[in-house]
Amino acid sequence: MIPCFAALFLISFSTLLVELAMTRVLDVILTSNMSYLILTSAIFAFGLAGIVNTLGSAGKERSGLPTARIALLFSLSIAVILPAFNVIPFDFDDLTDDLVKQLISFGLMYVVLFLPFFLSGLMIIRIFAAFPSRIQVLYFFDLVGAAVGCVAVVPFVPLIGPGGILFLASALAMVTAAVFTRRKIRAVAMAAAAVLLAILPFQKRPAYYDFHEHTDKRGVRYAREHSRIERTVWDPVSKIDVLEYDETRKHIAYDGGTQSSTITRFDGNLEKLRSRIDRYIDADTKDSSSGDNIIRRHFWFAGVLAAHYLKRDSGQEVLIIGSAGGQETKAALVYGAKSVDAVEMVGAVMDLGRRRYADYNGNIFNNPRVHPRVDEGRSFLRSSGKKYDIIQIFSNHTSSSIASGTGAVATTYLQTSDAYREYFSHLKEDGILQVNHHIFPKMITTAALGWKSMGRTGFRDHVVVYVRKDRNDTLPTFLVKMTPWTASEMSDLARLFEGDRPADSDRFELVENPLDQDGSYLSDEFYSGDFPRELAATIPYRVSPSTDDRPYFNTLRKRFGVMSEDGRNFVDHSTAMILNSQLRKGIPMDVAHLFLLGAVSVVAAFAFIFVPLFGSKAGRTGWERKNSSLAYFSCLGAGFIILEVVYIQLFMRFIGPPLHTFSTVVFSLLFAAGTGSYFSKGLRVDSPGRWPWPFLAIIGYGLLLLLLGPGLFDLFLGADRGVRIGISFLLLFPIGFFLGMPFPMGILFLEKKPAGAIAWAWGMNGLFTVVGGLACMGVSIFYGFRATLLMALAIYALALVLYSRLRGSGA
Repeated sequence: MIPCFAALFLISFSTLLVELAMTRVLDVILTSNMSYLILTSAIFAFGLAGIVNTLGSAGKERSGLPTARIALLFSLSIAVILPAFNVIPFDFDDLTDDLVKQLISFGLMYVVLFLPFFLSGLMIIRIFAAFPSRIQVLYFFDLVGAAVGCVAVVPFVPLIGPGGILFLASALAMVTAAVFTRRKIRAVAMAAAAVLLAILPFQKRPAYYDFHEHTDKRGVRYAREHSRIERTVWDPVSKIDVLEYDETRKHIAYDGGTQSSTITRFDGNLEKLRSRIDRYIDADTKDSSSGDNIIRRHFWFAGVLAAHYLKRDSGQEVLIIGSAGGQETKAALVYGAKSVDAVEMVGAVMDLGRRRYADYNGNIFNNPRVHPRVDEGRSFLRSSGKKYDIIQIFSNHTSSSIASGTGAVATTYLQTSDAYREYFSHLKEDGILQVNHHIFPKMITTAALGWKSMGRTGFRDHVVVYVRKDRNDTLPTFLVKMTPWTASEMSDLARLFEGDRPADSDRFELVENPLDQDGSYLSDEFYSGDFPRELAATIPYRVSPSTDDRPYFNTLRKRFGVMSEDGRNFVDHSTAMILNSQLRKGIPMDVAHLFLLGAVSVVAAFAFIFVPLFGSKAGRTGWERKNSSLAYFSCLGAGFIILEVVYIQLFMRFIGPPLHTFSTVVFSLLFAAGTGSYFSKGLRVDSPGRWPWPFLAIIGYGLLLLLLGPGLFDLFLGADRGVRIGISFLLLFPIGFFLGMPFPMGILFLEKKPAGAIAWAWGMNGLFTVVGGLACMGVSIFYGFRATLLMALAIYALALVLYSRLRGSGA
């Protein structure tokens, strides 16, 4: 049995490495929402492996172990992913122009992804079916291997990149093949090949075995094809490419160009830069052809400077959330900030600014007044306990699907009413919050809810919004001042924004003026903190407030088709521009992947249920309570994935950085579930009188954690992150422990059922993991994560009822 235990651990370990590495890859070479295909393809492949065993079973699966040949194919299927992806001519930008070719190419990519997961599932189900009486221990090694693989990705990504991780995963699979090879010469050869595969990515450092982009996001693919990439770093959160923008700027591309920042050449003379900016603002005429706009040269536009300009030379204390290339930090220094906390979640970007490009950017991050921190913004804010004169966020949200924790539908935790409440509570009496983000009407409804929740009123007197009317501007300048705006302050803002106008066609417009509320763009309902559902229903995009329970700020679309600017329905030009930019020949690419996932689920349901049921003798073979047993395993698949996704979101508030949260939650649940499976035999949880315990514990502890979790989070929020991770593990371990018991209990029930029964159960479990993931997205968008968690607990209650029927039939 020892080889089987080792094989399960290595298979699960390498499978998780492939799954998470390829999730990061698709963030970069395609888009983050497409990366959810990794999860669906993996689960689909696992389930299909079970169906293959069902269709081919005639007692064979009871004695069939994972052969060296299957393990060798598993290893080779992993090794071929990188070269195959770089050869397949799929181009996301040509998807609507050359549909047939691109669909064929995408199908090939899907097959390449599918194969290693199918072979992995085939080996795992064969071990489970061969030794059902040892399922508790087998399930332990399966889950612990997956848990370790989840954590291992974090340190390996910056060292060798996802391409190198695939080499490592292939090596582990090759070791599995060597374990099951009976001929010593072949075993030695496979072991040697495994060592070589593991060494290769480390020898290539600091370069990577990397993937080619399949879409040109902000010119990154073009730059790579023309050898203009100066530096590439795989950070655990985002891939960072630095390329020369022009003679005076470097372009920092996050995840292949999904987001961008710039590093501007600067000699470090802050006083000189301040003097030049002031002269430019005060100049009566602007020469747009000379390129001598000092503001645009060092900053995106005047909006970056707004709060700093208002608070200039007042000894202001500043927090920058998402310091990136350093524009906001430089703005704070230029206008005399006493201290600047520069927080950036992607450590590689901070390291580039402080070291490699320090001389280029004027050493702004090494200035004694600047305090750089690698952290998530809200996590830092909650743990600091400090109050600021300025909190600034410039278009900051992660483009990493692993970091966001959901995959198909991105969460934006910096744009929720709970986030705004935290910002307001950490501002001084007359402090200013400045946010540059798209969809200012939704920013206002969201911020208004946070304002009202603090017992404050008169929000409209505290809000200013500037937009660039005739430019492709999707980042309005949204300013909230804790005291009402004065005429003098509004005059200062007008001087700044009017000063940054190289051409009349690039003018700024004050659309929300607290001193002229009748002339503003939005009605009073947007500022009430209680946005009417009736009004929300008439607006052609989703404008209701975003909350931590429903953090889908960017889920905007209500309908297909082109959207026109319409002031009567509060559709400003930038909102219309964003939604229209996502249309390609009438196809809304922002939600197309959800329909694709739905189609995959329908196909999977047909393949999993109808084909085996009506198309094979093994599928038609019945056993007592067959439908109940299949429904039982379906509940386990759906319930587990929903709990996992929801806990990632709920613990984000406590742990902080999304990637740390993802790794902590998934590791805790898988490790605890493996432990629960291991000890379930000794605890005799499948014996009469004890079998309800796991289900009741899951439901009871799940409700308790939902009730007491927020209070415990607040109690330990100021602790060190390592302590918070440890507390999270302790909070999640009990429910994870009991989550590991129902699956082996069900397998033990099927031990003496007809051949194919265990594979059937495995397939249904896999199918409904996909269904559960889709249901989790839909329910959380419309009803929130807490309601979704209650749905998961209700599914386990149904599993309890179903298992009681199985116990009754067994008696």
